[in-house]
Parts: sequence; C-alpha cells; structure tokens
Amino acid sequence: MSTLRLQAQAILLEAGWDIPLPDLSWSPRLSRCAGLFVLSRDRRGCPHPEIRLSVPLLRRRDRSWPVQACGTWCQDPSQLLRRVLEHELIHYHLWHAGEKDWGHTGRFRRIALESFGHQAITHAIGAGGGGTSPS
Repeated sequence: MSTLRLQAQAILLEAGWDIPLPDLSWSPRLSRCAGLFVLSRDRRGCPHPEIRLSVPLLRRRDRSWPVQACGTWCQDPSQLLRRVLEHELIHYHLWHAGEKDWGHTGRFRRIALESFGHQAITHAIGAGGGGTSPS
C-alpha cells in the first residue's frame, strides 16, 4: 500500500471517521491549488470520489520553509502534504455524510479547527513557494 494511502488512512482514523478511503492521485496539471476533492459519476450514475494532489505545488524541491497552509506553519514537505490531505478529507467526509454542501461552510470550518487545528481554510501555497515566516 502506498505511503499516501497509509497517511490518508491514519488521518481518517485519528479523526474517528469510519469511512472508506477515496481514490487518491497525483496530478501534474493541478497548479492553482495544492489539492482538490472531485466527485465524478460513471455511466450508471454511481459516484466516484477522488482527492487529487498537485505535483507542481507539493513536490517542489526549491521551496523555502516554513510555508503556511490551512492557517498552520508547515516546516517540511510531509507536514504540508498532511495539512492538504486533512483539508481534502474534510470535503470527502462531509460528502460521505450526505451533506448537500461539502464546501467551505461553517460546518467545514468547525471540523477543520476541532479535528486538525486548522486556523484557515486555504491551502493555496502558490507557485512562489511560501509566505512570510511567523514572527
């Protein structure tokens, strides 16, 4: 089993969410945000949830650290990947629970804060590679 899948399973377990893991993939074309929850349907209308992660943003080697994501400071690539996975898994959790809106709602924000300590809902780390370090 891939490290990415193991990390996502650990996040679900830590959050106490007994739900199946969605498909996870790396996207070389995803460059405007670090991650994306996508729901597609097959010919029969069956839903297929997937979390796509950005190769250009999450696998950069020339990034200066720390980087802010989800309102927390990430000191290295593994912390950054974890924050993005947590964020996208919240979208998936809300969808799986039958929420009509699994976007950045008040419920999403509460879950992000209570489950993971996220202080913000954005993980757009940008092509520039970071942000201003905390003082």
